[in-house]
Amino acid sequence: MIHDFDPAILSTSWGSIYWYGAVYSFGFAGVFLWFWLRQRRIGLTNWDVFTLTILFASGIMVGGRVFDILVYELDYYRDRPLAAFDWWQGGMASHGVLLGGLLATVAFAMAQRIPLLVLLDEIVVPGVFLLAVGRLGNFIEGGVVGSVANVPWAFVYPDLEGPRHPVALYESAKNFAILPVLIWAIGRWPAGSGIVMSLFVLFYALLRFLVDLFRDYEAAWLGIGTGQVFNLVMAAAGLMLLIGFLRKPRPVPPERRVAPRNANWIQIAVLAFLILYPLGIPTSWTQQNIIEKRQNSENL
Repeated sequence: MIHDFDPAILSTSWGSIYWYGAVYSFGFAGVFLWFWLRQRRIGLTNWDVFTLTILFASGIMVGGRVFDILVYELDYYRDRPLAAFDWWQGGMASHGVLLGGLLATVAFAMAQRIPLLVLLDEIVVPGVFLLAVGRLGNFIEGGVVGSVANVPWAFVYPDLEGPRHPVALYESAKNFAILPVLIWAIGRWPAGSGIVMSLFVLFYALLRFLVDLFRDYEAAWLGIGTGQVFNLVMAAAGLMLLIGFLRKPRPVPPERRVAPRNANWIQIAVLAFLILYPLGIPTSWTQQNIIEKRQNSENL
């Protein structure tokens, strides 16, 4: 099969709207909807739901961008430091997305004095949904490709030699497979036990390590794909956390009771902006950099 998908949903004289960026928008809306539906169970007000979603979306955008520049594309941006602000050229990293989302959640928990584990157990559910749809965007934009494959479902990319595993679809499928497990777990172990969060870290990283065996990484570290190093560290951390929480259960925090507080128009406007903002991001790798890397690879 030929990979010839148009990365743009819509192109106008003012700019384009991309499939890759749209999945972030879709994912942010999913995070907001999850907490909106579960706010009474967690003890959040409308103001809290908007604030948490704004912080989470901001952390994801900043974390994904900074991580991509520092870990995956530093050589490119070292010579073009101002290009770091050219978000419309692409460049986001999934491990940075995870880190940025985590830091944002920690900041909200500290500010609102909410037990961190309660929020982490909750947020990994819409978080894995965001990651699942995100990989669909990766597949369409062609920034995440697999190794050369001899399977009927392999895809041929115009700028790469040989048919390739659709590894982005593999990872999207494994993230969607994790989602019902987490939904079941949060019904089995109430938010605050740490078990749901631990299951997410373990399954996400371990299954991604297996999936990424079929991935053609554009960058390497310690002799393996750069992302594989972080996958192994995450999987080990998730396993240790899960064993610890299962062996020594933590008391679930009492239900949080708060006075009703509605969101204001500033929060509504900011959240709307953050949901619409990613629509202009075309790829997971900076467009020019990935073109240069693949051209150099073919010339070797």
